[in-house]
Amino acid sequence: MKSTKSEIHLKLRSILEKSLEEARREYILAKESRDSDTKSSAGDKFETGREMMQREMDKLSALVDNTLNSIAKLDRLTDLPAAAVISEGSLVITDQETYYISIGYGKLDAVYAISIESPLGVELKGKRVAECIEMRGRKITIKSIL
Repeated sequence: MKSTKSEIHLKLRSILEKSLEEARREYILAKESRDSDTKSSAGDKFETGREMMQREMDKLSALVDNTLNSIAKLDRLTDLPAAAVISEGSLVITDQETYYISIGYGKLDAVYAISIESPLGVELKGKRVAECIEMRGRKITIKSIL
């Protein structure tokens, strides 16, 4: 395992911050577009365009909220000490993959960021080194918990 838990954590946080900036920028652009639309003689077309922009703004607003929640959750997990059992904040090295139990993000280099509430997270929660779980017909052995 080349990356430390703190390096993985920082990289994931950096990705989320970039996503947050982009969503905020897109929200502002959508708002400006909606607000600059002038009413034309084709009133229905105007209202449809405004409604589409409003939907996009709502979607982006939800993305901003979700990303802020993910960043807050990551911040709560910063520098948690290693535990004997798998819990949130654990970096779990198995005989097959490495998992950072934090937020559901997916593959990040050679590590999967998964939520404790995910099906795999639920199976791993509370397990110790050398214990095994079975997931989708695969036997997974826990090698270490950091």
